[in-house]
This record gives sequence, C-alpha cells and structure tokens, in this order.
Amino acid sequence: MKKNRLKPLLLVGCLLTITCTAIVYASKSNPFRLWSPPVITGKNGVVTLSGNLTQDKVLFGSDGMAALALTLTADEVLDLDRGDANHVDMVIVLDRSGSMNGKKIDDAKRAALSLLSSLSAADRFGLVTYADGVQRCSGLVKITPANRKRLETIIRSISAGGGTNLGSGLQEGIDVLLSSRINGNTRKVILISDGLANRGVTDPTSLGNMAAISMEKAFAVSTVGVGTDFNEHLMTWIADRGAGNYYYLENPNLFAEVFQKEFNNTRAAVATSVEVRIPLTNGLSVVDGSGYPIQVKGNHAIVHPGNLLSGQSKKIFLALRVPTHREQTFAIKGINAHYRYKDSSYTVNLDDAFQIACVKDRQEVYSSIDKSEWEEKVVKEDINRLREEVATDIKKG
Repeated sequence: MKKNRLKPLLLVGCLLTITCTAIVYASKSNPFRLWSPPVITGKNGVVTLSGNLTQDKVLFGSDGMAALALTLTADEVLDLDRGDANHVDMVIVLDRSGSMNGKKIDDAKRAALSLLSSLSAADRFGLVTYADGVQRCSGLVKITPANRKRLETIIRSISAGGGTNLGSGLQEGIDVLLSSRINGNTRKVILISDGLANRGVTDPTSLGNMAAISMEKAFAVSTVGVGTDFNEHLMTWIADRGAGNYYYLENPNLFAEVFQKEFNNTRAAVATSVEVRIPLTNGLSVVDGSGYPIQVKGNHAIVHPGNLLSGQSKKIFLALRVPTHREQTFAIKGINAHYRYKDSSYTVNLDDAFQIACVKDRQEVYSSIDKSEWEEKVVKEDINRLREEVATDIKKG
C-alpha cells in the first residue's frame, strides 16, 4: 500500500474510534432511558414506509434539533438467480476529450464492450460521446446480433481529443432516452468525465437541473469521475439531482466493474423515481436527509433517496428543526413516499402524526432519546462525512 493512502485510512479508524468512545461516554453520563418510540407504518404496492423519532422532546431555547428515522423497504419480487429481472435501457455518455487519451479511453471502451456482451436481446443500448461538441454514436437500439456487431465497431473506433462539453453530452444522453419509445424497461444514463466542464453549459445548477428531469420521466442518472482532475462536486451534484449513484475511479481499470454494477442494480430495481415528502408546518424545517439532496417545493421538503432494489431497505435520518421560543407540542403529519413500479405510480402514506414537545426540563429531553437510534444516526453521519473526506484526500494524493 502506498504511503499516501495510509493517512485517509488511519483517519477513518481514528475518528470512528472517537465516535464510538463518545457514544459510550454519552450513554454513561446522560440518563438515557430504555425507550422504544412508537413506529408508524404504511404500505402501498411493493413498498413499505415506516418511521420513528430518535427523541420526542427538545429543550426550550435550544436549537430545536431532533431526528426522524424513516425506513423504505421494497418487497422481494425479483429472483435474479432464476433470471427474473428487469430489462434495461442503458445510455453511456463518454468523455472523449484530450485528457482521456491513452489508458482512460482504452479502459472505458473495453468496459463498454464488456457491458454490451452482458445485454440480452430485450435490453437496449445507446451511446453518446462528447469533447468540444457532442456526437450521438447510436440511439437506443435493441441488442440484436446485427446491432451488437455495429455497436462494437462504433465503440472500437472512438478516439480522444478536444475540450469537455459535459453539458451537451449529458443533455444528448437524456434526449436519447426521452426520444425512444417507452417499453417497460428500467432506464439509466451513465455520465463519464475525467475533467472540468469547459465548453457549453458549465454552471453546476443548470447541469443539475438537466439531470433532475429524471424524476419526472422515470429514469436515473449516475456519474463516474475518473482520475484526479474532474469536478467532484459537480459530478456528485448531477448524480444527486438525477437520483443515481456517483463513483470516483482513481484507476480506470475499474470501469468494467462500475458498468456491471450499474447494470445489475438497474436490473434489480423495483421502485424507481422514489421521493419522500415531509409537510413543513408550524415552523418545522428539514436540515439534512442523510446526505440525500433536499428540495423545498411549496410547503413540503422532498428527499430523493434513489431507486429501491428488490428486497432492499434504506434508512434515512431526517434532521428536523422546530421553534423553541415557547413550550408547545408539534404534530408532524402527512409524510408520504411516492414511487413508480411497472409504469404505475404509487403513494405510501403515514397516516398518524409524530409528536415533538418543546419542554424546559433538560432531564425530560435526555430521557426522551432512543439510545439505539441515536447511536446509529451518529455513526451513519460520521461514516458519510468520512467517506467524503477520504475521497478528497485520495484525489489530493
């Protein structure tokens, strides 16, 4: 292992040790009670939504922070081992700017050829490349023997040179999907870049908004950053807004692994275009959603946690803030999750209300904390933060 990799790994170990020690200390020094908060559950279609507060009291005059744990669970409706899986529409948007020349573009081409070999006749594949401009190498086509051979020839012929018109590449990849007939396949765009967007649209907000249409149009956008010179914030933002995944590849040898993982996850997706809606009433605000992007529309906060795979559960810790200028009780009612399954829309409602009381007794606040949920929340927040720090340290060398 190279020396410059040891620092980030040691940092992870040390900070996790500190976190766990703090949890033990807090457990001993603060009078947590063995309290199981009420769990509110709803189900519709193939998704179950459940939630419980990590504490049900906040201190008068404090910052008013509390947390709500929401768990989304998809039924196990697919058996991948028996070939029971979604068919896939996959569009690769490949950076072919000059900085991709050599090993990067060669590994990306090999990975695309490997992915192509995994696709069945019921899957569809499209390819877009971009540099100074953008080229639609292939629209979305079924993988017939003739199309497979034609696509292989196209992929092998790609060469690198020019600038990085990432915005045009992203928009063209999305257009490839939107201009194709919907046939029930699960749809995904994978955007690849090793540099900074320096042609066409470069503003992160505008590029994120391009990807955000995925929620309305029932597809997802994942991003892959390669090397050490790309804009990590931009690539993460596009993936967040596109309800997809973000990958950082220091070594382009891993292209094939990423493509295969995205293909497998898309085949196994049960609930797509998932969004959780939280009503913002009586001064309530949502500060954080376990790192998932939060949008505020009207009087609702909306969290996009990405697709749910068959049998998968995702837990989201929502950091809430309530006013603490007077003693009162807040009812948080009307939380729901919206998703798509087999081209139909479903909404899962939590019909009962969560209650948070603002009190002057500090002991009451301590005693209202659910110790196990609080510990899980702290560890999850630290792991997410450390993952970002390690990725940044590795990029810096």
